[in-house]
Amino acid sequence: MEISPLYQILIYLEDKGSATLDEIKSWGIAVSRGVLGKMEAMLLVEKQDTDQKVVFRLSRKGYEFLNSILDQIHKETQHWDGKWRMIWFSVPERDRSKRDKFRRFLEALGLKPVLNSLWVTPVPVRDKILHYIAKNNLNEMVMFVESDNVIGLSSQKMLSVWNFDRFRVFYNDFMKKADEILNSPKRDRFELKKLIFEYATILNCEPNLPIELMPKDWPRFRANLYYKRVKRAIS
Repeated sequence: MEISPLYQILIYLEDKGSATLDEIKSWGIAVSRGVLGKMEAMLLVEKQDTDQKVVFRLSRKGYEFLNSILDQIHKETQHWDGKWRMIWFSVPERDRSKRDKFRRFLEALGLKPVLNSLWVTPVPVRDKILHYIAKNNLNEMVMFVESDNVIGLSSQKMLSVWNFDRFRVFYNDFMKKADEILNSPKRDRFELKKLIFEYATILNCEPNLPIELMPKDWPRFRANLYYKRVKRAIS
């Protein structure tokens, strides 16, 4: 999973402490200007203008933003309580924007659609769902069910909607790059930090499922060993 120029520049600033505009332009003038403009709007960087040069540093919010993604590396392992959570909703066409917003909310929680307007997850999301329903006046439009007795759709069928193969590719690419960089005689600290951030990004995006429902040969566990090697190399 190739990380975006915005993330790369954030990592570069964290690694160097500060950087001039000329150094950041190594990503390309148009890209750098666009990324820096977005980062300033998001308050992720601080800019210092002098007569001779422009210097950029990460702001406090920039460090917090980076750490919020890196925290995924240390998240606790989820275990399954044997229950599926199912959400069915029917929002009128006149409230299309509200319906689309609710869909995006479900996606952000890690739910997946298995049938028309039926979304599922094995993760306990009851409180978040009920809070959202009440806050957005969807009480008569959404049905939420928790059950350990689902008839018809098997757990295997429901799990098939999560794209495991896509993330296998991301993990395998990460391990291949880590192996090449770790075995290179000219290991670069910035490249190693990019690898750690890439690993955290994959963890943040992979299927949000309890460990009991992940494939037994899931590459996350091998990738974690590579992450530890990369971390030692930086230290």
